[in-house]
Amino acid sequence: VQVFEKQMKYLKENGYRVISMKDLLGFLNYRHQLPKNSVMITIDDGHRSAYDIACAILEKYDFTATCFIYTACVGSSNNALTWDQLRQMKSYGFEIGSQTISHGDLTKKKPGEDERAYLSRIEQELRISKEIIDRELEQDTISIAFPYSHYDSEVLRICKKLNYLLGFSEKKKGNNPFFADPLTLKRLQIVEKDMETFTSLLVTFEKF
Repeated sequence: VQVFEKQMKYLKENGYRVISMKDLLGFLNYRHQLPKNSVMITIDDGHRSAYDIACAILEKYDFTATCFIYTACVGSSNNALTWDQLRQMKSYGFEIGSQTISHGDLTKKKPGEDERAYLSRIEQELRISKEIIDRELEQDTISIAFPYSHYDSEVLRICKKLNYLLGFSEKKKGNNPFFADPLTLKRLQIVEKDMETFTSLLVTFEKF
């Protein structure tokens, strides 16, 4: 909790602005510029700590975030977010994206599964999770975080077919150029607790 608060305080005091998914999509589609020092905060999986801890700290600094949830997790335990909590977070300005139904690796076949059955299953994972989130939160879900950061050409094809507009993975190295494919965007996972590492990750331009 203390580390996350320090990180958000640093962003606020140094003039960083949290942008929305639609802000990012508009930039990637060459519709507008982004404000200086723009960042996006994303939280995966649907753990209750996103509501109990992160939500209050983000509100304190007038920030929001995008929560990626896999629908089988919602309400499944005391440690999982509920739909009511997600609705409340959305009313605060948070955005909700999909992480499929079961958070399984979309690029792997199950034992004995042929190509047709495999493609049908992953399409259901992507389609039904979007339908559930759309229904429960009264929205059109446009973003997907790929479980385990794994995707391939077939997964991307199905995402486009289902009208996902933004796709995210976690890559420890590399940034996104302005001409990046909106469905293959890299994110930096914040793991280290020291502020020096955190601030170094905010440097997005590399000399060459």
